[in-house]
Amino acid sequence: MKNILIIGGDSFIASKFYETHKNDFNISVISRIDSGKVSELIAEDLFSIDSSCFSCIDTVINFAAIVHRPDIKEKSIYDRINFELPLSLAHKAKEKGVKHFIQLSTIAVYGNVDFISSSSPENPVNFYGESKLKADHGLEKMQDSDFIVSSIRPPMVYGGGLAPGNMLKLINASLKGIPMPFGGVNNKRDFINVANLVEALNTVVLNTISGVVIPTDKQSISTEEIVKLVGTNTNKKVRVISIPKFCLRIASKLFSAIYNKVYGSLLVECSLCDQYYKPKFKIENGIKDMVDAIQKQ
Repeated sequence: MKNILIIGGDSFIASKFYETHKNDFNISVISRIDSGKVSELIAEDLFSIDSSCFSCIDTVINFAAIVHRPDIKEKSIYDRINFELPLSLAHKAKEKGVKHFIQLSTIAVYGNVDFISSSSPENPVNFYGESKLKADHGLEKMQDSDFIVSSIRPPMVYGGGLAPGNMLKLINASLKGIPMPFGGVNNKRDFINVANLVEALNTVVLNTISGVVIPTDKQSISTEEIVKLVGTNTNKKVRVISIPKFCLRIASKLFSAIYNKVYGSLLVECSLCDQYYKPKFKIENGIKDMVDAIQKQ
């Protein structure tokens, strides 16, 4: 069994990885707040983690990050947690002989585009994407024959209950009976069910896959289809309406950023081949999980 150290064990994705694979690996966890995991160390300041925590560890997975936080305006705060912290952790890990360091990154490093692959140019447009990209590049420079680095860049994560993010907001709005203006909008987007992301991480750990890794569901879907899936999993009426095309054209010109986020396409090419990774969980499963969790609140 590999000895794995999870940093940021109180995060949503880290919790799912731990629960799924706690019997497959010897997992130690360091969190900022108590999440009730076995072998968990609480460290409010993750920079203060003692180097001894990395002794006899084969793989470190860093989940700690500041994601999209409208309340945080300072670039320095994003850099501190998303850039300086991963490098600090990696240096301690390398000094203690850890062989594999896995960083949870993001497709935000590619900026506002409608297609992403592992060969796409990186062009972040906000502090979150910029700080994550700096961490990826800094960690890449640390890699050598004795220290392997993996940067995981997933698209939007959903499923597993109340996965935070825009998918949760969309489902909540649908369940409240708010008319969803997506009728006839034939966009396509790629996401990843958190259960598939956990298995992708497991694949990276077991096969010591290095470099940039982009995992997806390998199943593109439109926003209208997502809203209709919400309707099939609830007894509440989900309303889908169509917006005149000329109105959408005007919106695309005047409010391009919002329009692209709501109506645009984002196709993401999975970089893991079928030999290593075959997603078991469909978007239907993830939407049902989220609808069920919301209705139980």
